[in-house]
Amino acid sequence: MPRSTPSPRQSVDRRTAAFAVLTLVAFGAAASARVLVDVTTASIGSSARSVAVPAAQWDAFDTANVIAGVGACCAGAGVLLFGATLVVAVRRHRAARLPHLLAVVTLTMVVGAVAAGITAGAQDDFDAAAGWTILRTALAGLAAASLPALCLAALRTRAARLR
Repeated sequence: MPRSTPSPRQSVDRRTAAFAVLTLVAFGAAASARVLVDVTTASIGSSARSVAVPAAQWDAFDTANVIAGVGACCAGAGVLLFGATLVVAVRRHRAARLPHLLAVVTLTMVVGAVAAGITAGAQDDFDAAAGWTILRTALAGLAAASLPALCLAALRTRAARLR
């Protein structure tokens, strides 16, 4: 009677891949919103709202604010999905070097966030400072989102060593 051979374990399972795709979609939507805000505010001429426009009228500034709000929500969802993707990956895979890899990546993001913050403080141009501040916030958020996965990987490694 023929026997079925067990399929080799996949390096990335469906759940991890689905979370990763959702993360990329959320960050893609946030990046698209950032571009749309830049395009929309370019027609205004400045980033400050003019008081000459009556509050009852909808203008490009209001449109840019709505797009920016949606983009911020997408970026926040992307950060949360990034953390969830890492946790799912750690739960599914028992690699011995995974805690070290996560620690190095998290530390790199923290150092990058600090460097971006220092660079933002040294900028004279508002747009350049805003760009560096956005980068600082993104790196700090991603580093914070990776901490649960890092702790889970470290606890699993320690439990495996104690067995």
